[in-house]
Amino acid sequence: MVKKIGLFVFLLFPAVLIAQSSESATGGEATISAGAELSAFNPDWGCSTSSPFCSADLIGPTAFFDFDMHGKYGAEVESNYLVGPRYRVFRHWNFDGWLKVELGGGWITTSYYPSAGSLKGSYFAYAPGGTLNYRLTRRMMLRADYEWQVWPSFAGPPTYNSTTGTVVQNNSGLTPNGLSFGVAYKFLGY
Repeated sequence: MVKKIGLFVFLLFPAVLIAQSSESATGGEATISAGAELSAFNPDWGCSTSSPFCSADLIGPTAFFDFDMHGKYGAEVESNYLVGPRYRVFRHWNFDGWLKVELGGGWITTSYYPSAGSLKGSYFAYAPGGTLNYRLTRRMMLRADYEWQVWPSFAGPPTYNSTTGTVVQNNSGLTPNGLSFGVAYKFLGY
């Protein structure tokens, strides 16, 4: 009887060793991360420079979610209603670099709204950008993000040019850009 059990274990042992693939044991490559950032944006409205640091009034919090289906491909959703694909361009030590292009809506309320010369509205926007992550632990990351938004259909209120005495239409679109710094937590995957 002991010989039969020993023979049975000897014959089944190799099958037990290969019974589970490594992907099913670790959960595959999909990951879901969420986080918060502090953003500084130049709205391209009323700023004399193109620097992301235009005014202390344009610094605020934002939230994001990243869903990566594969080690190099994923999608990002931001609290300002932009969503789109992202692609990892490098990984070195604890650093990951990503490029992204997001589409969605942009909302603006100018100073002193609803007085004359101010406006409030929503516009279609697309935003190419890049993200640099620094992995602190298997689940926590520091994050720096740059985004250049394009609002092609934006048309601001007309302004008066006192030197020429003419009304100037502001319908050339809007190109806000900004930097964000924050943290991310990986809920699913490694």
